[in-house]
Amino acid sequence: GSSGSSGPAKFTEGLRNEEAVEGATAMLWCELSKVAPVEWRKGPENLRDGDRYILRQEGTRCELQICGLAMADAGEYLCVCGQERTSATLTIRALPSGPSSG
Repeated sequence: GSSGSSGPAKFTEGLRNEEAVEGATAMLWCELSKVAPVEWRKGPENLRDGDRYILRQEGTRCELQICGLAMADAGEYLCVCGQERTSATLTIRALPSGPSSG
């Protein structure tokens, strides 16, 4: 093993497809080979920390939390680091509508 390779950061652990229930919180995470800034995207739009999105990075582990899920949050999420990227699909299940509402 030769250590100290100074190449660009790569994703050693990619995003995984997640399934969550409407109104719950989903978490997507991935792991980098070294500490580097990442961008989170859903389709063409960049996700920012705050509001319903919580973007966290602890060392090489990058996390995206989505609070208060809505059906519109389903889709493909992308984590980008330089030329590297990893993506996963978030599936959202509607809450079972019981006989009594509220």
